[in-house]
Parts: sequence; C-alpha cells; structure tokens
Amino acid sequence: MDFLENLTLEIFNDLHIEVESDEDYSEPLLKAKIKNAIRDIKAKRCYPSYYTEEMIYDDLESLFSKIYNLALYDYNSAGAEGNSRYAENNTSRDFVDRDKYFKGVYPIAKCR
Repeated sequence: MDFLENLTLEIFNDLHIEVESDEDYSEPLLKAKIKNAIRDIKAKRCYPSYYTEEMIYDDLESLFSKIYNLALYDYNSAGAEGNSRYAENNTSRDFVDRDKYFKGVYPIAKCR
C-alpha cells in the first residue's frame, strides 16, 4: 500500500465512524469524496516537481483535518451540488461556501 492509500484509508476509517449511521450511507460515495478532497488539496498546493511521494504524503498528513472536513462537506452535500440552501419536509440546510475549507491551504510553488 502506498502513502496516499494509507492516508485515504485513515480518513475513511475516521469518517466512516461519523457517517455510517446515516440513513443514506454510501461507502463508495464516501471513498470517492475522500479521493476527490485529496486531489483538490494537492491541486491547491501545487507541489514542485522535486517533491517525492513521501514529501507529498507528509504534507498532506499535516492537512489531515482540512481533507477530512472537505470530504465530509462534499459527502453531506451530495445531491445538492451547486446549491447554497436545501429544504425538504420542513427541514432546511444552508451550505457554507466550499472554498472555506481551503482556508490556510496555500501553494508551495507557483502553479502553471
């Protein structure tokens, strides 16, 4: 198992505990949201070409809570993409701006 698979599994295990009791729980969806969150964070970081997989993993590990929260946000807003508010059966939700979860995630190198 490589570094990113370890990180993905660790985040999945933690998130699984939090959302497994949800009525609409979907393991494949949760895994997809975690992978996408990691990809989005990696894209924001703009790692230089000399960064090794281990260096990237160490950096992503330091951003664990950012990835976790972004994946949880994406999972919870599945089906309501593009909406800032959702209402059904006397229940309403206001979604925060997704970019809020990238606060403090800065590029390491200049992005092309």
